[in-house]
Amino acid sequence: MATDDTSPITFSVPGQSGAPTAGATRGGAAPAAALPGQVKASVRVGAQRDGGAPVRVTAVPDEDIVALHIENGPVLLLHPATARDLMLGAGGRQRGTADVPVQVQLAWPGAVGDATTRDMADMGRIVVTAFQVLTGLVKDEAVDFVTGKVVRRVDEQVDAGVYALQPDRLEKLKGSDRKRARVDARKDPILVLVHGTFVDTSSTFEKLWLEHPAGVQRLFQHYDGAVYALDHPTLAASPIANARTLVEVLPDGARLHLATHSRGGLVAEVLARVIGQNGVGEDDLAFFGDPAYEAQRAELAGLGELVKGKGLSVERVVRVACPARGTLLASKRLDAYLSVLKWTLELAGVPVVPTFVDLVAEVARRRADPQVIP
Repeated sequence: MATDDTSPITFSVPGQSGAPTAGATRGGAAPAAALPGQVKASVRVGAQRDGGAPVRVTAVPDEDIVALHIENGPVLLLHPATARDLMLGAGGRQRGTADVPVQVQLAWPGAVGDATTRDMADMGRIVVTAFQVLTGLVKDEAVDFVTGKVVRRVDEQVDAGVYALQPDRLEKLKGSDRKRARVDARKDPILVLVHGTFVDTSSTFEKLWLEHPAGVQRLFQHYDGAVYALDHPTLAASPIANARTLVEVLPDGARLHLATHSRGGLVAEVLARVIGQNGVGEDDLAFFGDPAYEAQRAELAGLGELVKGKGLSVERVVRVACPARGTLLASKRLDAYLSVLKWTLELAGVPVVPTFVDLVAEVARRRADPQVIP
């Protein structure tokens, strides 16, 4: 069997042809409308009827993606080669066949495979209830993934800028009259909320307003109404560029308190370091010495020049789930981890917009390298 990422891959699936059974995943099987493209092949994973042969299905890289339905878990949208690697890592190839055997239960011993398979094993008992091949995907022909339409649509959820917030409600900020070209000067600190990847301020922090209104009122009283949010793109722009968006509207002498979630903590890290040093040095720029990161090096140098002489200070930072020591989203299995992230958002009651589903599918189709994302 070809082991590259471009040749068609045939899977040998134990079970019977047919759509996934309702209830196979938490909350029921994913409806067809929730999956991208059209179903090319579908197998309910389990014992073969009357000892019959496994169902053979073929997935074509760059045309198809594989949907693995996990019992009480997510639907993983995978590049065919990712699905192949996961299956071979779990059970090995059957003797005398070039097909990839689909395992009913996935488990990888800690000593086998790369770090990614060990991380997947930590998810617990993983049982595959259905195996589907999806095709007819909306293909983004852009050579550069980051400049493609799908990435652009995710980032267009926001109109990058700093917005003044209100104590009574938190609505979507893009298109509102809350954007500020300049934050008012004041002696006391200001509070800035900084959201994470794939989302915006309202989807990240709205539940504070809905479920803890008294706490929000106390925040606004404490900061005398100086509560702002940084709405920023998170895929095609780096945390350095996001930090600059905030600094550009701050008055001289501004004192910052930052409340951040996920990737937003990286924006705070940049701000705290550069403002604390009143610029950047060669040690900072050395982190981006590789020619591939020339753009980030230039962004960092520019941010360093911008803060000089402004007298800014970062006094407090609250980080929730900040990937300061790295993230599984930067692993070789970006398609798998995005699928898990989609599932966790759904479990948390965070609306998953169709644009994000399209992003997961495009990452799976391309087997996109996370290293290309700023």
